[in-house]
Amino acid sequence: MTSYLVCATHRSGSNLLCQALWHTDLCGRPQEFFSPTRAEKIAAEHGLAADPASDYAGYLAELVESRATSNGVFGGKIMWAHLGPLTEAVGLPEEGVRDTLERVFPALRYLWVRRGDKLRQAISMWKAKQTKVYNSLQQGERGAEGQVPEFDFDEIRKCKERFEREDESWGEFFRDAGITPIEVGYEQFADDYEAGVAGILAELGIATPEGFTVKPLTYRKLADATNEEWRERFLEMEAGA
Repeated sequence: MTSYLVCATHRSGSNLLCQALWHTDLCGRPQEFFSPTRAEKIAAEHGLAADPASDYAGYLAELVESRATSNGVFGGKIMWAHLGPLTEAVGLPEEGVRDTLERVFPALRYLWVRRGDKLRQAISMWKAKQTKVYNSLQQGERGAEGQVPEFDFDEIRKCKERFEREDESWGEFFRDAGITPIEVGYEQFADDYEAGVAGILAELGIATPEGFTVKPLTYRKLADATNEEWRERFLEMEAGA
């Protein structure tokens, strides 16, 4: 069995990347499994026997086994804020973070997805926080709430600074641990996800069957004219500060 973790920050394109990998039927079924506040719900959703509150290592072992594809590949998505709680829950005193992860996840590789335009990423986050719509598949169930998002310079700035810090933290983790991740730029991946997926499969050494093609995605961009209006407004206010 082999595994990979998509190392991400929120609104960085990780949903798009994970869906594209999932749709290959060769890369496991990558989701955000490692939020401490959602572990019990995830265990229930997937019918896992282990209780993550009392047996987090067992929860992870079941996830790896049950969410792998038939070729023995497991994938998961992890946010920076979830790395510490995960490794603290299953780590041994003599282990570093890398050693812990690579004991839990077999033959582990790392994908690092980043969004170059942190301001657009921050605007996306602030907008989603207000509307509670975090991807296009949720619009039918959550968009009906009708909340109109409002521009807030300080909140957008806080989101932007947070994403900058978290990206820096991922970079420091990889450098300190001697890890060379597979880097995925959101903007480039979104422009040509078929080529992006093919490149990732090759990097991971995952064999593809004859006639393999990358399936269409169901996600679509949530950004609209409001996002661009807010971006211009933020830049004007920042310049005048």
